[in-house]
Amino acid sequence: MVVTAEAAPRAATQPGHATDRRPPLEVVAPRPRHLRRGRLAPLLSAAVVSASLLVVVIGHAELAQGQMRLAKVEAEITSARLVHQREVLDVANLENPLRILQVAEDTLHMAPPSQVHQLAHVPLGVPLPAPHVTASTGGTHGTPALEGASSG
Repeated sequence: MVVTAEAAPRAATQPGHATDRRPPLEVVAPRPRHLRRGRLAPLLSAAVVSASLLVVVIGHAELAQGQMRLAKVEAEITSARLVHQREVLDVANLENPLRILQVAEDTLHMAPPSQVHQLAHVPLGVPLPAPHVTASTGGTHGTPALEGASSG
């Protein structure tokens, strides 16, 4: 069958033909901005909710790490306190006068003195006079002798 130029437009307009299933083409105006925002608002709110949940999860992780560090430091402090208490007790035992007396008598073979001599009181606020130094005539070393010095 041969289709002529006149028959072609008629065939396109006949009912039941394949071309009339498509709607006719027309120029469409751009959509208003408020309709575009309608699509953007749910996406933006979902992004904000997701970001806030992520921040909460990160905050909880940091909090858990901080609690672990705090527990570790508290354990170290407790251990150091126990060591300090033991050392204070050891020092107190070492400073015990009875133990010192026992070590002095048994290990160092020391004995209490038979006689106690009291020294004269010397005021610390009053300076002593300077000693007089003279040349020695009988000495072979040429060292100066102190006047008023006792040989005892």
